[in-house]
Amino acid sequence: MFKQFLMKRAKILHGLYRTSVRGHSQGYAADRWWDEEFFTKGLSDRQTISQDKSLLSAAYHYASVEMLILRHLVKENFDLHSKRICDLGSGSGHWIGFYLSLGASACTGVDISSKSVNFLGEKYAKDNRVTICHGKLDQILQNFNDPYDLVNAIGVMFHLVDEEEWQRVISEVSRILKPGGLFVVGGHFGWFNNLNVQFNSDDTVNKKLRSAAHWRRILRSERLGEMKIYRNRAYLFIRDSLPENNLLVATKV
Repeated sequence: MFKQFLMKRAKILHGLYRTSVRGHSQGYAADRWWDEEFFTKGLSDRQTISQDKSLLSAAYHYASVEMLILRHLVKENFDLHSKRICDLGSGSGHWIGFYLSLGASACTGVDISSKSVNFLGEKYAKDNRVTICHGKLDQILQNFNDPYDLVNAIGVMFHLVDEEEWQRVISEVSRILKPGGLFVVGGHFGWFNNLNVQFNSDDTVNKKLRSAAHWRRILRSERLGEMKIYRNRAYLFIRDSLPENNLLVATKV
């Protein structure tokens, strides 16, 4: 347990060094990277974490995040029956299936990866509850006019390394959410802001962590003022690395 704790802190310290000492790093080309660099060995739940992640570790990760989402839904008595969901960065569609299993009546998935969109198109070809859109999140969301009850972004927002793009997505999420609707985000939400923590072979950045305080400021400015953070300690109990998997839930006011 202690070793896992130290490994997670070491990642943060390394990110702090790379960000503060080595200075600014260029953001990655997301429209190409996911198809050409990441999803090179297929697409499944475990492969949205890493290409060689074990099936059991991936299942453990997803289950730990599901429990945090369910905790909030139960505490707030937020019934998903007949609700409309928008899932950002859908990957293999795990969260689409999760929300449909809880009674959602419709789910729109959005992903920048062509491989993901093709995979999801085949997976949900016969399910008229599911719509899949291909493109950058901020550009796709601009075209949405019908309101949603919940927008889900698990393991997604930290891959938006450009600050202006990140804020545009939050602004669009607020616009399409109904009053009382939820913005569900998986990530880190620690003390340090704009922390580059994951780099490609060409030294470009593909993951940036924002602080809880920064999240709170931006969400409040976008009428997503009621914010709760649930800490996920599941990574402490297995000998395998898991992605940043704390949970932030903001309510549209």
